Amino acid sequence: MKNPKQTKDKQRIYNSREWRLLRDQKRRANPLCELCLANGKVVPTQAIHHKIPIETAQSFDEMMRLAFRWDNLQSLCYKCHSEIHQAMKSHTKEGHQKAADAALQRWISRHK
Repeated sequence: MKNPKQTKDKQRIYNSREWRLLRDQKRRANPLCELCLANGKVVPTQAIHHKIPIETAQSFDEMMRLAFRWDNLQSLCYKCHSEIHQAMKSHTKEGHQKAADAALQRWISRHK
């Protein structure tokens, strides 16, 4: 289960004007999928991916830093973006459970 506050914070970032501007700047700077291009294929960028997922942050300030770091962004097509998340298991039931377990452990360690 996801942390509701974390989900709200993530949506706040993704709905912000600053994120939309940065995402558009990245798309203009790298209009082709970086992974496809590395494999000799020309495919347009369809998603801006965070290499280090912002939901791994332990605070809103850290989430903001990860969200807006240029070197944490990657221009990808939908296929590559989906494959990365599948490999990370971040969009699966197991991935959500792992994230929930990690969040619980962080909470426990802060409240000892």
